[in-house]
Amino acid sequence: MKKIAVVGTGLSALSLAHHLPSLDITFFEKSWRPGGRISTRKHGEYAFDHGAHYLKIDHGMIGLNEFLEKIDAIKILKGPFCRNISQNSPIEEKEIIVGKEGNESIPLKFHKHLHYPTIFSTKITSIENTNQEYYLKAGEEKFGPFDYVFCAMPFEQSKNLLSKFVDYSDIPNIEFDAIWTIMLAFNKRLGAPFQFGYHLTPEISFLMNQNFKHEYFNEECWVINMRADWTKQYYNIENYVLEDYVVSQIKKSFQSDADAIFKKSHRWKYSYTKKSLNDYNSKNFIKSIDNRLYAFGDWCEGPSIQDAWLSGKKLAKYFSKMRLN
Repeated sequence: MKKIAVVGTGLSALSLAHHLPSLDITFFEKSWRPGGRISTRKHGEYAFDHGAHYLKIDHGMIGLNEFLEKIDAIKILKGPFCRNISQNSPIEEKEIIVGKEGNESIPLKFHKHLHYPTIFSTKITSIENTNQEYYLKAGEEKFGPFDYVFCAMPFEQSKNLLSKFVDYSDIPNIEFDAIWTIMLAFNKRLGAPFQFGYHLTPEISFLMNQNFKHEYFNEECWVINMRADWTKQYYNIENYVLEDYVVSQIKKSFQSDADAIFKKSHRWKYSYTKKSLNDYNSKNFIKSIDNRLYAFGDWCEGPSIQDAWLSGKKLAKYFSKMRLN
């Protein structure tokens, strides 16, 4: 059986492995857990879905909802939502899909369901070709040989790994928006008339009440995303300065005297794909001349969770057909 290495364990990588026939697959993950940007950050008694926030009910991906239900990874919530808070848009009831025990439930249960071996806390730094076989290197460690390597990571990182084997001269450079994300816990309710919404201020693009999703802590917890253009301007802002600024904006917006008793911020460098590979050239992945090295991810299709699922599914379909021919 051909040996396959998959670098990364985000939803694109998991989708690829799910849609491929049973193969000898080994995952490599630089973090200690699978999931990529589908992440739940836990701090003591608090939990924050500080990466991907939710999945739309009507996202259009055939089979995704059914599969996630099958592995008991998700739940459906309905809550008050505001499309544009600053313009006083009407509050509406919106139904969404979230992880059953935080959004990290989605990749954790997905990964467990696949039963493929995974080498965690290992950052692959280079790929070597010896006698038509591929080896992965992480510092002084060497893994292989592998017949095929799939790199499921941001465009820039996969390019660094594959540049010796792939001609990037005709491949567009995929650009991402970075996003500052702030996690806050307040000692009492803010009095917001919604559980999640967009455009609170010119700086804050999105915010979501985490109690609405997790339901097991006393303080009111929120995740806030800053606008991409604001993040770009203040990319290197000190975390504590950012956190204090956002607290003041939140209190002012809701006319609240609540105190923030927990503050934490994180900058997602590759948060949002500005224009996908498919948008540029109608391609769904990047491959080497010998059809044995591949780069893919949500950036091939778009910025959302469902785009990550679709990216892995399309590459799996291509690879399965290629091996049969």
